[in-house]
Amino acid sequence: MTGSRASKIPREAWYVAFVFFLFMLLHNADKFLISPLLTSIRDEFELNYTQLGAIQTGAALVAVVFMPIWGYLFDRYARPPLVALASAIWGSTTIFSTFSKNYFELALTRAMTGIDNEATSGVVSFLGDYFPPERRSTALGVLYTSNALGALIGVLVGTSMSIFLGWRGAFMVTAIPGLLLAALVILTVKDRPRGATEPELLDVKDKLKDTFKGESLIKLFRLKSTAFLFAQGFFGVFPWQILSYWLFTYMEDIRHFEKDEMLMVMLAALLTMVAGNLVAGIMSDLSFKRSLRGRTIFAGVTVAIGLIFFDLTILTKDGVWLFLILGAVTGFFIPMAGPAVSASLQDISLPEVRSTAFSIQLFFENIGSSFAPLITGYLADVIGLEQGILVIITITWSACALLLSAASVTIPRDIEWKRRELAERAKLLAP
Repeated sequence: MTGSRASKIPREAWYVAFVFFLFMLLHNADKFLISPLLTSIRDEFELNYTQLGAIQTGAALVAVVFMPIWGYLFDRYARPPLVALASAIWGSTTIFSTFSKNYFELALTRAMTGIDNEATSGVVSFLGDYFPPERRSTALGVLYTSNALGALIGVLVGTSMSIFLGWRGAFMVTAIPGLLLAALVILTVKDRPRGATEPELLDVKDKLKDTFKGESLIKLFRLKSTAFLFAQGFFGVFPWQILSYWLFTYMEDIRHFEKDEMLMVMLAALLTMVAGNLVAGIMSDLSFKRSLRGRTIFAGVTVAIGLIFFDLTILTKDGVWLFLILGAVTGFFIPMAGPAVSASLQDISLPEVRSTAFSIQLFFENIGSSFAPLITGYLADVIGLEQGILVIITITWSACALLLSAASVTIPRDIEWKRRELAERAKLLAP
């Protein structure tokens, strides 16, 4: 009976998922917008690869500083106002960057855009209180399609609108919607009790009032699966930082593709990434229903497959069409681990520290990868852009696949521990 009630998804849950999808869609469009504009920025300010890489690294480092802060705030206070605040910050800081008159001002204002970059920790944990465990990967798969679609919007705006508006005008196209979305969130999204969809707590969900607890976070840190999930995140985001920032420059400077060819390649890859996220969400939930270790096994396998196809894409030199086809296959597999890993972290985290847990995972993901654009830029100046990209991505995704395999060994015991903790909590709250 409890399981059947947990499986029913109210219409409100899908509306909230849609609003959060818009939030992440526009946010990702703003983040990815700079990639196709790099050559214009380089030419205006006369920059080298290292200087270009430092722009993105600055934003990533600022995001790292604010990650734990966002995580704590989302676990401690009402969440809709915080989502609205993050939306308003991204719109405002992007507008500031359009007034840059030199390299220092641009680097500084782009760094400010990192303040809200990882407020997504609250969005993901919030969504977990609308969707039960056996449906979370599906919801997250839908949510994470915003990564690829947002990148697509950023690419389209960057390659088309910049022709008419310049790179400054292109930034305005994504900045203004951020301010409008802040109003939508604050007016239409309602908060939920933390843990409201956990099967063990369904009968007492109206009594749930828990917010951040330090002891709950300490318990999470003691789990072996937590260490593996955090560690894989450290390596897993290196490639994403590199691809989102350097891919256009790579295609233009190394492959010598034309603008329309680059757009075609990106369109194919981003569309398959959307499909990959949707398939991943469903497959991750199905894997979880068959085995408690199913999600982490699925994530590790798909990372390994994605790496193989990525290396084939870079090493193949037979023109744009084969690059496009292999890139599209790569795009299908490389986002698949995302919904599974995020759901797995919620599977072992107590509800009152989920946002903090996810923000710490994001911290590990970005503390190393924040230097990826800069490191790649340096290697590009030393050994070439293609070799720099290939070496870093192959090493980091290989490590990620191995760590996810290790997590699959320990996670069943940690999930059972969380379920026992929630069952004891329900007994204390029951009349």
